[in-house]
Amino acid sequence: MARARLTWRTRTGRVVLSSCGALVALALIAGGSYWWGGPRERRMAQQVLDEACEGVLPSREMRDVLGDGPFESGNGRVDVLLAQRASDGDRDQGRTVTCTVTGDGVPVAGGNTNEAEVQVTVQSLPQRRADDTGVTPAALRTFERGPLYPRPSTELPPVGLGNGWRGLFTTDESVGDTDPSYSSSATVTTLLDCARDRGGLLVTVDAKDEDGTLDDPRRRAAFARVATATAAKASGKWGCDAEPGEQPRTVALPVNADESVPLADASGTCRGVPGRGARLSRAWESARAGSPVEVCVVAGERPELPGTGPSEEGLRYHFVASYGPYAQTERLAYEDRHGQYTEKPGPGEAPAGRLVNGGHWASAACRDGSGPALFTVRDEGAWGEDRSGSYDKHRAKPSAADLAYERAALKEFARRSARAHGCGTPELP
Repeated sequence: MARARLTWRTRTGRVVLSSCGALVALALIAGGSYWWGGPRERRMAQQVLDEACEGVLPSREMRDVLGDGPFESGNGRVDVLLAQRASDGDRDQGRTVTCTVTGDGVPVAGGNTNEAEVQVTVQSLPQRRADDTGVTPAALRTFERGPLYPRPSTELPPVGLGNGWRGLFTTDESVGDTDPSYSSSATVTTLLDCARDRGGLLVTVDAKDEDGTLDDPRRRAAFARVATATAAKASGKWGCDAEPGEQPRTVALPVNADESVPLADASGTCRGVPGRGARLSRAWESARAGSPVEVCVVAGERPELPGTGPSEEGLRYHFVASYGPYAQTERLAYEDRHGQYTEKPGPGEAPAGRLVNGGHWASAACRDGSGPALFTVRDEGAWGEDRSGSYDKHRAKPSAADLAYERAALKEFARRSARAHGCGTPELP
């Protein structure tokens, strides 16, 4: 029997060949959709992460916050800071890389997602002597153009990262803001000591997830891991070779305005701070977990809550311990604000003294190459002035007993904090 030939000239051939052509076309369309909608998009999303911040962003950790893509990279910058040689021969040098990446976020309970955003800043830190405050004319000129290092909110205690990391975690809620739109924004910082006296690295992450909530411990840990994993990658790429901590699996929420404890039961940053008889009975504190900024607030039984203004019903004192770049920033901020108005030495010029706007400061030498630590105490009037930017000329002059309490309380706060950070005995006012 003769076999039928499938050619375009026969009816059967036309039917079969047309069907085959349709199948091939469908296959090409499906393959193209897979190619352009699958691997290509993933490669483009990965390219955004690879190119941002000079390639130090951690891919997996970023995707845990931003989702699988597509990603958009915001305007980043790379600054190599070389201050002009000052009259005292000082020369400050550093490097700053900043980038912003946005994505669709991670679906929550199967729902839709809103935009998530992560901004990362990596800064190299110069090695400093134990008595080098970093307050020089060159550094002050740089500070006047904007803070060299970020200033975390210290109205209420931030929480330390722990897990072997020197870092802190703060949210907008921790400054008493009840706007729900801020409940998913967080700032995470971590500070690394580089090997063999090479200075340090400071990584700051500002993260926002419009569809999430920081009441979820998984979101807090995801934000923290972006900072710690970035620090680990930057340490290797920038030749820091620091000893990293462990991956954070959980991060506590920062202290809120309604989360005080009896001062007598304080076991963290307020531990040991005296109560001035029965006049101070409440404390806002966080656990000591290697944070480069520690805060303690103590108050009477019926004061206004921190963040809501001064109270006439009770005393309130505000203690802050700052280490490394945070201590330098606070000294520069003080000099920028008060240096030209007084001849009295400030925290950048003397190891201890009385603050011109109320309160005292102390310092301690630290042997980690980050410069001396700074400890401050302010009474409630001075703290309110610092927050509002206004000066109350009618504020009562502190008594000898007030000043004596400030010095005694600062001594205990600074002593315990310095010892926990491996620094020397504080020099006191």
